[in-house]
Amino acid sequence: MLLALENAIVKLLRRELPSLFTGPTAAEATFSADSWDFDRLSADPIASESGPEDAVDELLFDPDAPAGPHSLTRPPCSAPKRVYLRSSNGELVALRNAEVVWSTSDPASFSVVPGAGRNLAGCNHLHVMYGVVATATRLRMLHKLTLQIAGPDASSTEVAFALALSVLVINRDVLARSAGFSWTASGYQVDGSVKTLKFTAGSSPATALRNLSLEVELDLRLEHLLEDGEASSVRDILSPRADPDEPSGAQRGGSAPLAQG
Repeated sequence: MLLALENAIVKLLRRELPSLFTGPTAAEATFSADSWDFDRLSADPIASESGPEDAVDELLFDPDAPAGPHSLTRPPCSAPKRVYLRSSNGELVALRNAEVVWSTSDPASFSVVPGAGRNLAGCNHLHVMYGVVATATRLRMLHKLTLQIAGPDASSTEVAFALALSVLVINRDVLARSAGFSWTASGYQVDGSVKTLKFTAGSSPATALRNLSLEVELDLRLEHLLEDGEASSVRDILSPRADPDEPSGAQRGGSAPLAQG
C-alpha cells in the first residue's frame, strides 16, 4: 500500500537530481523489506451502523478539456460535495462552487467550469469528497521499509545517498501528500493517507550500496457503499418524519409507504 509513496520518491530523486539518478551511470533507488503492524487501538475494528459516510473519488482530468462531463462512482446523498484539482505531485487545490456545475437530472454528474485565471497546468485528477450511505471503519498501520541506493562505485554512491537524503527530508510533506490513494470496487472503498514519514536508520551493507530505513504511519478508511435500493431504504429510515407524533401508515391501518428513491 506504499507503492504511490515509493513511486513518488523515485520520481522526486530523478527530477531534483537528474545528474545522479538519470542516465547510463545513474544511481538506482529501489525498495525492500516492507512490513507493517496494525495499531493496537485499531486492530479490532467495528464497522459503523449504516448511515451517512464520506466517499472519495479520484477522477481522471484533462486540463485541455476541463468541462468533462464527469461522473461520481456512486450516487451521492444530500451532503455537501467538495471538488479539488489534484496535481501530478499530489497537491490539492479547491474549486469554488461556481466552478462546479452539477446536473439537475443526474446527481452524480457534473461539469467543471474554471474561473478566470484558474491555472490547470499539471492537474491530472479531480479529487471529489461527497456523502453516501455506507458502513465504515478505520485502521491505522505502521509500515517499515528500506530505501536502497546503489551506484557504480563507492564514491558516487556516497554522494548520491547524501544528496538524496537532503531532497527527501526537505520535500517530506510533498511526499506524504503524494502517497494518498483511493480505490473502489464492487461497492467497497478504501482511502489511504500518510500521517507521518520518519527516517529511522541507515546502513552500508556493501561498498556501493546505502540503505535508509523509513517508518510510515498510514491511516485507512474502509467503507462498504450500499447499493441503490439499500441506500434508499436507509435514507428513508434515517429521515425524520415532519411530525414525530404522527403514526405511520401501518399504525393507522393503511399500508406502509414505500421508500423513496
